[in-house]
Amino acid sequence: QGKSLYLKHCQSCHMENGQGLGQLFPPVSNADYVNIHSDELACIIRYGLEGEITVNGVTYNEAMSGNRQLSDIEIANLTYYILKELNDIEKPYSIAEIRLQLDRCK
Repeated sequence: QGKSLYLKHCQSCHMENGQGLGQLFPPVSNADYVNIHSDELACIIRYGLEGEITVNGVTYNEAMSGNRQLSDIEIANLTYYILKELNDIEKPYSIAEIRLQLDRCK
């Protein structure tokens, strides 16, 4: 489910393989930002992100809209896909951990 959610909600900006779009949209695949901020991914997915960020040494400053319609379980599956499949990070979050992340970002 994580991959299909990614393709539906994320690929239009971050591209099919997560490589990003030049200096407009950052990569989410092999991205140092994802590793450093893995415990914020649920909040970023749901509520978006504004302000300047640096990913793999490149600065980005385009606002990212959130996906408030996604359920907690869908965000957990999407987070797993981004971490495991796009970044080879073995750091799965349980649904309880995703809910804790989401509670902290409200």
